[in-house]
Amino acid sequence: MSGPVRVAQVGLRGFGAIHLERVDRLTAMGRVELVAAADPAGPLDGRDVPWYPTLTELLAQHEVDIVNIATPIGTHYALACEALAAGADVMLEKPPVAALEDFWKLLDAEKASGRSVQIGFQALGSEALERVRELAAGLGELTSVQIWGMWLRDNAYYGRAAWAGKRVMNGRRVADGVCTNPLAHSFATAFALVGLTDISQIEAIETELYHAHDIEADDTSWVKIRRTDGVPIDVSLTLCGPVQEEPTVTLVGTKGRISLTYTTDDIVAEVGGMQVTEHTDRTDLLENLVDHRESGAPLLVPLADTIGFMAVLEATQTAPDPTAIDEQYIDWRGAGDFTYPVVQDIDTWQLHCLAEGKGYADAGAPWASASAKATWTPPRR
Repeated sequence: MSGPVRVAQVGLRGFGAIHLERVDRLTAMGRVELVAAADPAGPLDGRDVPWYPTLTELLAQHEVDIVNIATPIGTHYALACEALAAGADVMLEKPPVAALEDFWKLLDAEKASGRSVQIGFQALGSEALERVRELAAGLGELTSVQIWGMWLRDNAYYGRAAWAGKRVMNGRRVADGVCTNPLAHSFATAFALVGLTDISQIEAIETELYHAHDIEADDTSWVKIRRTDGVPIDVSLTLCGPVQEEPTVTLVGTKGRISLTYTTDDIVAEVGGMQVTEHTDRTDLLENLVDHRESGAPLLVPLADTIGFMAVLEATQTAPDPTAIDEQYIDWRGAGDFTYPVVQDIDTWQLHCLAEGKGYADAGAPWASASAKATWTPPRR
């Protein structure tokens, strides 16, 4: 294939700016060319590239090889389908789509087009995944898989866009909860480590969703993924911590434990009495998609393999609306737009719940409620 790969960027702001940085890096290497951009909010200053308000108008004027999509979750399905129909491969920011039904339809569209869709779970480009799998061979019997995430988000975070913190907007699912957007990579990473790539591997997903912010979506959640072929995956996530820490996925076995900090590609392991601390590199997913086009290199995050995450998304979005945490259990800190809530003792409760394999309500957190518990079982396609 001669000449640089022609890329169209859809979504120029927010995380779209990160996508543009990746395009720019590959452009400097001579591997891609940014031929046009689309964003209803207007063009970016300082970029000499054709701009269009919609992807439809862009595709009417340009032939492109890859459409790079970084837009609100609810727009992903239509944009990806349009790009595939135009004969382009798709680099699609996570989550893939806003509903499991749309996932199946997009998968069908991908197969019919003969093109490829790569999903932007960037942590899955990390060499740490293979290293953790190697180390896990020394864990003995796997007894627990744990996901822990403690971030803090202020009011400005939820004021950044009309869809932020919404479950539904204008009658369409938005799915902007802690599990499905800011800490979504944690699920994808855990599923990749345990080899969960098919919906038949999920028996049920239990959820417990709460919010301390004045939002529709969840900002503090417990999830348990019960698997048909392995131990459950226990998940404790919050955006209402006293400090922000790097999230981890931990494998616990009879002979030790391994924690992967997936945001930094750092591994800390205690296996068979041996201490291991390692840092690894990662591959940019857009570069991997270009390699896939040019040499047939396997995709690192093909659409089909993200079914586990889509099951989590569906479980959280079909669960009852998240329960508001009573103000008596919330400490408000900061000022103005930078005010943020801290759920009292959330760090302690998170670790307690993971150690016990119990959700907040069953563990006895004073702000938790049994009415927040729900169970989702996957449909068989």
